[in-house]
Amino acid sequence: MKTNLNQENPQLDLPEGVRARLDKGTITGNLVFSQDGTRIAVACDIGTWVYDAHSGEEVHFLAGHTEHVWCVAYAPDSATLATGSYEDILLWNSTTGLPTSTLKGHTDYVKAIAFSPDGRTIASGSLDETLRLWDAATGQPKATLAENTGSVRCIAYSPYGTTIAIGCGDETVKLWDAATGKHKATLKGHTHVINSVVYAPDGETIVTGSSDGTIRLWDAVSTRCRHILAKYTYHIWSVAYSPDGATIASGSRDSTVRLWDAGTGEPKAVLEGHKGSVRSVAYSPDGSTIASASEDDTVLLWEVPS
Repeated sequence: MKTNLNQENPQLDLPEGVRARLDKGTITGNLVFSQDGTRIAVACDIGTWVYDAHSGEEVHFLAGHTEHVWCVAYAPDSATLATGSYEDILLWNSTTGLPTSTLKGHTDYVKAIAFSPDGRTIASGSLDETLRLWDAATGQPKATLAENTGSVRCIAYSPYGTTIAIGCGDETVKLWDAATGKHKATLKGHTHVINSVVYAPDGETIVTGSSDGTIRLWDAVSTRCRHILAKYTYHIWSVAYSPDGATIASGSRDSTVRLWDAGTGEPKAVLEGHKGSVRSVAYSPDGSTIASASEDDTVLLWEVPS
């Protein structure tokens, strides 16, 4: 387990705008808020740390995988947490912190997990170039939607659960009909790996972040690129919409969290405090907090600036 200078008192010398620092474990994947806003789960090398979203205190440490945890996702009812590692996915009871199911079928690292909005289905993407669907209640496989599509790096369901978007290692975003499993469209324009994909709360826009240093906004219906928010030499690792749809947060290799006006594409704020690439950003369900996870092995909880 890693140690750092702030481990005895991680709340010392907080950056401006930060209300708490979480610093257990070496961060290897994303972070996520539970839908009820009470918990934050962080994917780490030796397991998954779960924190109280308000106090920052540790609630659970989930150790069950034999390798690094690469992705985490909460069910819509917050009762279940899914974690992905090498080839397998574990489902955990959020209250007890105990595992309930193991989902097996992938043949390489599981890099992305998402629950459908109704909570009945889990979608998972892997470096084995497949997108798989699982029954969330039983853990049984339901379908394999994509094969030989390029490594799947990120997944997002549309707000009503009709479409699944996946960001791939072949520089494209592919859209799939969640009910029929048919391929609907491919979004082309990025020139490097797609690291993050998210739908706007109204479902009309898809936002993607790529290692090509750009954030792109796509019309979810026409699939045309509406706007390019950023053109950096730095990788964009993560993008997230505020719950009201007004702001897009991004985390990148330049160690910052940047906020963008979702309507105009203009920059709104730069949050500085990390000392390594920001690999994951997420808004709390009430929109009051942004959590950011960095290669400096800390999670910072930012008060959303007005």
